[in-house]
This record gives sequence, structure tokens and C-alpha cells, in this order.
Amino acid sequence: MTILPIAFAALTVAFPREGADLGSVRKCYVIGAVDGGETNVTVNGKAAYVYRTGAWAAMVDVAEGTNEIRAVAGTNTAIRTFLSLPPPERKGPPPEYPKLPYALDDAQEPPTNRAPGEITVYVDAGHGGHDTGAISPHGWFEKDANLLVAKATATALSALGYNAVLTRESDFFIPLEDRPKAAHESRAAAFVSIHHNAPGHSQDAVKSRYVSVYAWNAIGEALASSVSARLEKAADGEPPGKGVLHANFKVTRSPQVPSCLVEVDFVTSPAGEEAIWNPLRIARTGKAIAAGIDDWCRGRNLEKVK
Repeated sequence: MTILPIAFAALTVAFPREGADLGSVRKCYVIGAVDGGETNVTVNGKAAYVYRTGAWAAMVDVAEGTNEIRAVAGTNTAIRTFLSLPPPERKGPPPEYPKLPYALDDAQEPPTNRAPGEITVYVDAGHGGHDTGAISPHGWFEKDANLLVAKATATALSALGYNAVLTRESDFFIPLEDRPKAAHESRAAAFVSIHHNAPGHSQDAVKSRYVSVYAWNAIGEALASSVSARLEKAADGEPPGKGVLHANFKVTRSPQVPSCLVEVDFVTSPAGEEAIWNPLRIARTGKAIAAGIDDWCRGRNLEKVK
């Protein structure tokens, strides 16, 4: 597992990164970790929330221009600077979100009448390589958590008899448009992208935590609904579920192959961080996603799952 370099042995700031441009924000969440049993952390003079693992989180006020964050724990101090820009000018209509260029316009038939051994499902571990994704209070990367859950999902699908294919099996980068391409070329039954969430910069990292599944169109929503039902059942309220949401993610913009994007938890949340790297929880999540895909492939009544 990759860990970011730290400035102090006892106190780290994981987000924001040094010199980051956070866009136009007037509040910002800050996360990091402290060791040695320290429970008193202040950020810019105000007490931070410290979790049992040593992960801490705070909200700070932000001014336009260069900002400095000063975190203090005992005799240790960590400092980060970042930029906040003026609000952007709004010009013209909102952007359009076209379908993937290689996708056909007509939706595939669901694989309801086919045996699992005849069905191929692509499981995509989001981010990878230089694209780390979100970062946890202890400096662990989303890309690594995504791969762990993707592998658990593929293993569970294989145990159910499906032909599960991972878009990546190690830490390397794949451009967004290339991720679903192999699924289209092989006429796969479904494409599921695995991610872990992070809140907007001005949202509270402690309070922002839920599981959700995103889709772009009706065929994706049907798949997402099945996966969401199983995930929420497995989570049992920890974290709570938000169900199926609409999003214009590039990996889901397919009129042809049913596609969805799963946000398993919030990697930035101190409690979420602890849960995400728990091996038992990883296996349970993979089995839940696989069960949701299996429900969709078999056309099961979702009301019986809840």
C-alpha cells in the first residue's frame, strides 16, 4: 500500500495537498492523522475531531488567494498552503455529455435467459498509477481501495460462475474512455466501475459518508438498482445508502452496455477509512456487488432482496 511522504512523525496533513488549487471555496475540510495516542489536535487554533485510529478532521474558513493551515498536536506542527480562486464567470449553456464514441445507440438485451458461464462482466477499479483518486487521513490512496474491492467482486462473480474480467489487476493508469472499451468490444453483459468517494472541498469530511450507485441512462439504472439494493443490505446503515443517483461520468455514458459506478464509502471520512481497509468488509462488499449483478442478470425481484 502506498503512503504519502509525511512532514512529522507524529502529525500529518493528508488534504489539502501543499500548494493545491481548490477552486472557489470559502470553507474547506482538512484531514490528517496523529499517532502516539494524541487526542488533542487543533487546526488554525480550533479543536479538530480525532477518531480512535488517530485520523482527524476539521473545517477551516478560506479567503480568496493563498491560505495557510496550521495543525498542532502536542509539540508538533504541520503547515499546508493552498489557493482559493475568485468565483468563475458563467458563460453560455451547460456542457453536453455525449455517449461514448464507440458505443452503439441501441441497448443490449439483458442476459436473463443465459447461464452465468455464458455471461461476461467487466469490473473496473477506478483510478490507478499517477491518478491516485481521493486520499484518506492517514495518506492512503483511493486507487488501492478500489482495486481491493474490484478483485473481491471479480472473485465473488467467478464463484457464482460468471466470466469476470478486471480492467486492471495492478497499479497502472487507464484513460477513462478506454476503461469500458473492452467491455463493448467483447459484448460484455455489464460494466461496473468501483470507487470510493470524497466530499466537495467545502463539505465536512466527518459528516459526508454514504454508499451510492450512479447511472447515466435507463439500462444503467436497472443494473445500478440491483447493485444498490445488495450493497445497502450488506452495509446495514453503516454507512447509510443514498440509492441510485444520476451522473454524467464518462465510464457510464453508454447507451449499449449496461454500466454503473459504485461509490462504496468515503475514503476521506475517519470512520470510512477504518472500514474501507478492513479485509472482512472488503470481502463482504465484493460479495454484495456480485450478488447485485447476479440479481440483475437473472431478473430477480428486488423487493425480495430488501
